[in-house]
Amino acid sequence: MFKIGELAKIKRIDAQTLRYYDHIGILSPDLINEQNGYRYYSEEQFLEVDHIKFLKLIGLSLDEAKQFREITRLNEAMRELRIQQNHFEERIAKMQTVSKRFANILDTIEEKSCYFEKHKNEIEIKECGSIRGVIGDCQTVSDWFDFEAKLQEVIASFPNYSEIGHNHGLTFIYNEKYLQTANDQYIDKVILPLEKDFRGDANVEEYPLGNCIVTYHKGENDKLIHVFTNIREYIAVHKLTIRGDIVMTAIISSFIVNNESEHLVEIRIPLS
Repeated sequence: MFKIGELAKIKRIDAQTLRYYDHIGILSPDLINEQNGYRYYSEEQFLEVDHIKFLKLIGLSLDEAKQFREITRLNEAMRELRIQQNHFEERIAKMQTVSKRFANILDTIEEKSCYFEKHKNEIEIKECGSIRGVIGDCQTVSDWFDFEAKLQEVIASFPNYSEIGHNHGLTFIYNEKYLQTANDQYIDKVILPLEKDFRGDANVEEYPLGNCIVTYHKGENDKLIHVFTNIREYIAVHKLTIRGDIVMTAIISSFIVNNESEHLVEIRIPLS
């Protein structure tokens, strides 16, 4: 027989946890000394501790584990284990999606950061593909409610979709006045970009870009107006005509680091 502290040390489990197991009736000591209240466990109960650990590992709560340990029919036990196996496979599929999302976020940050370090605030004209994602108007509170409702429908339609990094890459569309003032009141739309896996969902649309003025801004938002001054001069010198929308995509934001001086924004201005 082993005292509770000895069992706890051998099986690497907290003694208080064993007391709680006794309290809820999932594992009680084989013997309690009536004179001093000491709990004693048998060698056979080593396997019971391992069994409880196993049931917790496959996702059962303690209440569920207690119920499982009371099952006496093999077919019933196998049915419950199959259910847990299916749950495991669902979690694995979701975590694979999370891993893919993490990789995309990190790759994008590294790619865009390296580009900025090399080119700084250089202004270029590039052909840009469409942005695919959930698009919402955002002039009113009602618009934001509608946008969030679309997101929830997407989440419900794709069980493996993860909200990890949910707001990374969030893109805001401003009207032309934003280029003059950098004032957020001129915001028109918001886009949450989604991977191609979501193609075909009614809530996922494409926002075309085409030929764009492209540059980057690193640092505080209140310094963005200086970048816009350079863009306006570039437009004038090259006699360009813009379509009228200013596309701002957060590459590094407060979701990544709590330091505005490290934030990085990609600016794309479609040409007409």
